[in-house]
This record gives sequence, structure tokens and C-alpha cells, in this order.
Amino acid sequence: MHTRSYHTTDVLNIVPPGTAESLERISAGLSAILLLLEKESERSESTHDIHCLLAMVKSQLDLAASELCSAD
Repeated sequence: MHTRSYHTTDVLNIVPPGTAESLERISAGLSAILLLLEKESERSESTHDIHCLLAMVKSQLDLAASELCSAD
């Protein structure tokens, strides 16, 4: 299997307009969910685990969004 690596400028050429704004809205929604999970995690260890996992996902999303925005 052959994989191709993409440079940031290559990716930006194929990213549809409005993607950065969509990523920001998704990030804001994840922040709200994380707040709810944080409160609920005081009562449930499994909720704490979900909070930790979702926090990592949000971190990666925010990193990707910042790379898209910084290249504009």
C-alpha cells in the first residue's frame, strides 16, 4: 500500500471554504459537552474516562484548526 504525504499548502488547496468556522463551532460544542462531563465525572469514573478521551479529541481538533487558520 502506497501512502502519499501532504504538505500543509496542498491540504489548504482542497479544504472547502468555511471549514475553519465549522471547526470552531464544533470545538465550542465540545467545550460545552466537556463542562457537563466534568461535573458528572465527580460521580462516575466512566464519565471521567469519557471526559479525558473527548478532551484529547478536542485538543487535536483545535490543533488542526489553528494550523488551517495560521496558513491563511
